[in-house]
Amino acid sequence: MPRILKRIESVVPRRASGYGGKARGLAALARAGFPVPAAYAMPGWVGDSFYSTVLDIADRPRALLREPHVSDVRLQAIAERVRDATLPQDVVRAVKDALLAMRDEGATSFAVRSSGLHEDQEGASAAGMHSTALNLMREDEVLDAIKVCWSSLFRPRVISYLRMLDEALPVSVGIVIQAMVPAEVSGVLFTVNPLTGDGGEVVINAAYGLGSQVVEGRVTPDTYRIDKATGQLRDRMIGDKAQQTLLERSGGVREVEVPPADRARPALADPQLLHLNDLANRIENHFGDARDVEWAIAGQQVYVLQARPIVVPRVRSRRGARHDRLWDRRKIVWSNANVGEALPGVATPFTWSVLSQFSDLGFRRAFGAMGCTVPRDAELVGDFRGRIYINLTEFSAIMSQIPWIHPSTLVRLGGGQYAPELDQVVAERNSTGFVLRLPQTVSRYVRENFRLGARIEEFESYFAEERMRIEAIDPRILEPSGLDRMLGDVEHLLDETGSIMLTAYANLLSAVLALLTILRIFARDQGPGFYRDLLSGLQDVSSARPGFALRQIAQLACDEPEVAKRIRSTPLPELRVDDLPPGRTREALRRFIEDYGHRGVREAEIAAPRWAEDPTLMFAALRSHLDRSADIPARERGLRAAREDAERKLQQGVPLPLRPVVHKLLEVARRFTRMREHLRGHVIEVLGLFRRVALEASRRIESREPEAGPDAAFFLTLTEVRRVLYDDNDRVALRVQRRRLEYERNRKLPDPPTTFVGFPPDDESFAAAAKSLKGLAASSGIAEGTVRILNDPSQAADFAPGEVLVVAAADTGWAPLFLAASAVVTELGGPLSHAAIILREYGVPAVVNVSNATRSLRNGDIVRVDGDAGTVEVLGAVATGS
Repeated sequence: MPRILKRIESVVPRRASGYGGKARGLAALARAGFPVPAAYAMPGWVGDSFYSTVLDIADRPRALLREPHVSDVRLQAIAERVRDATLPQDVVRAVKDALLAMRDEGATSFAVRSSGLHEDQEGASAAGMHSTALNLMREDEVLDAIKVCWSSLFRPRVISYLRMLDEALPVSVGIVIQAMVPAEVSGVLFTVNPLTGDGGEVVINAAYGLGSQVVEGRVTPDTYRIDKATGQLRDRMIGDKAQQTLLERSGGVREVEVPPADRARPALADPQLLHLNDLANRIENHFGDARDVEWAIAGQQVYVLQARPIVVPRVRSRRGARHDRLWDRRKIVWSNANVGEALPGVATPFTWSVLSQFSDLGFRRAFGAMGCTVPRDAELVGDFRGRIYINLTEFSAIMSQIPWIHPSTLVRLGGGQYAPELDQVVAERNSTGFVLRLPQTVSRYVRENFRLGARIEEFESYFAEERMRIEAIDPRILEPSGLDRMLGDVEHLLDETGSIMLTAYANLLSAVLALLTILRIFARDQGPGFYRDLLSGLQDVSSARPGFALRQIAQLACDEPEVAKRIRSTPLPELRVDDLPPGRTREALRRFIEDYGHRGVREAEIAAPRWAEDPTLMFAALRSHLDRSADIPARERGLRAAREDAERKLQQGVPLPLRPVVHKLLEVARRFTRMREHLRGHVIEVLGLFRRVALEASRRIESREPEAGPDAAFFLTLTEVRRVLYDDNDRVALRVQRRRLEYERNRKLPDPPTTFVGFPPDDESFAAAAKSLKGLAASSGIAEGTVRILNDPSQAADFAPGEVLVVAAADTGWAPLFLAASAVVTELGGPLSHAAIILREYGVPAVVNVSNATRSLRNGDIVRVDGDAGTVEVLGAVATGS
């Protein structure tokens, strides 16, 4: 007769299917020499045999699964019979011998864990469905826990899950009896970043006490991101770690509060991080794939409790890659001055998985179009505290291939600060390859621009047809495979749209860099505002249209007093277009929603609602226009005059033979600025299609896992969502809950500095409020007004016309309020940012890249915003406590 219990290292993994997924994984670890606590495994047939002696045939698992419905009351009664029955003596003797052997090795208490044969299977995880008992001291407690594990098979949730599996898949429950580890610190590590798919990074979650709180998402742990190759710290986020689970001396566990001083300090020291990084490398190398590893530290020993395979996004892996130059991560310069404006704040995992890959590919195409080579394993985009950053060190190294461009030019265009660490990159520049490729680059640039007009015309036709086709699909009626195909179509549309948008951006950047070189030579004395004037008043910039459209709708509302009264008096969160009296204004607003309803604040965040879903900001702008009449024609005349004056001065300063070239460069820069803004609008439309699929996927996930919540898909990566659509058996609620907790933790953290070296500092302090703040001049003009800080669209109702709008990042979703503001101040952005382009079109003075503006200024402060000098001067501070 087969043995009832086997020592875990004597279980052969390839022949361990009868022991369940958990036991098989532990056996593989133990046999490979990893530090696994002493354990014994019991195969599933022991439980099946027990069921056959204590249950009627109709009440056994396989028979229950054949019934169309089994009541919860009946399942509870079956589970009670299993728990109350007496175990066979051979099982009791085997358990007693195993406990005695582990006690001889130093174990003082034990854990009993279910190891379902349907767990950790391909397409069937069953994670968290069965029972686990911790810190059992006595033999009878262990025996009772085994029956509890067996009885967990009869939970309604488990039965529902098993009904969806292949009938050939076994439903038995194996058991693991393991020596208890009195963990001081424990947690989970991922051998690949599970959100970004970065194979060069190990992610470690750690908290005090046992790891159950981390695994179940009941505590916010510390999060460490380690460079796998060097062991250097990429980022560290200290969680609140408010509670910990400890072993009771008499058995069982208890939850206690962590002292405040301990919550604030890291749970892991540097040597422990290095040890865990080494462990992650060895486990990944042994299994040959990405792993989710549960670990615990007791004394000086690190134990591995479990290692499961994980699915990661399909992005470029840097594991084992070679780089021309291995950067010292402590000296890498990171910045989100420009890219953070496109995706401000903390990104959800779904958004990050879509846009990080899109951004990485886009930057490569843009650099390639300029004739620069990009290392295959270059790390261009990074994630810190959930925020997107670009690697300025890598960018500068790439841009340094262009002999006449200094990296500081790139920093100035994108915003941010030039760090001394970039000087080393400049010192090591090598432009030989770029110069040799220059004839090909110029030839390609001319060839692409020659046919670009036709290509864009073809694309516009394709985009309109494909978008209408996808929008016509009702995702609610699709089979899972159909919804997956819809998601694939949206991905393809994003690839096509992004490809042509990034071609336009590469052309724009090339033209701007050439133009700046000419300005530096021939218009050095014209001042920093000269470049902005040349690219102001472009007219017909698509991202500026919503603001102008709302201004015109406000004029219509002025002619309909009842409509104007309703807009002014109804609380904004309650106001909807269909609530307005019939008339020209309501019809115009309906057309506005049709044309621009896909836009919104933080519109690159797929989880964020659009204007069509939440029109609060739209109505706030409309109300402001009703109460303040801006002289738009006068602004347009001023912009046109400034642009024409700048053009005249430039032509006078440039030698006669070069004037046609300069004129052409200006035309190209302006044309591609308009084109880039237009195509970005298409990208936002596609992201709205992603949102439709994610909302439907969330509805389906919640229907089978209510605990996952109504927004579950946004806390999964694109790869994971597709897996869920393919496989109804994949259970994700626990993963979603943990990520939602991490997302909320990141949102509460202050934004890291706009530019930093190495990794964000733990000290989030900032300079006290000053009389004058410095940023980058984005839109010419000087204005004085009262500060209004808006952190969220819901606060738009507080905005009064003529106030100075202050926001962390003014993406195009804020644009409707720009025209009603006397000036705009942002913490992020640069001269080429979308907000800066829109503000120049509106003729609204603006300063961007003002560090800590939302914390240094206060609502009610009187300020002077100088859009030419790039300064914000506080003229009168609001009284303390007001």
